[in-house]
Amino acid sequence: MAKTPPGKNPIVDQCLGCENIEGEFCRIWAVPAAKWRLGPCPSATHVRIDTKEPAEKVRVGQQKQKKK
Repeated sequence: MAKTPPGKNPIVDQCLGCENIEGEFCRIWAVPAAKWRLGPCPSATHVRIDTKEPAEKVRVGQQKQKKK
């Protein structure tokens, strides 16, 4: 059985496949389960986060101004 580093908790199932794992513990985070509560872990190397590109602004309903 691996010796538990001080202040470290074991990894969770979502961590499997990450490159930041050393044995049964995360190299970066002390409590890996906390990083997966609200979504993907920010340091996960095996999860790809899709970013949405901003849509092009379409200007609708513009009228030409009258010249005086």
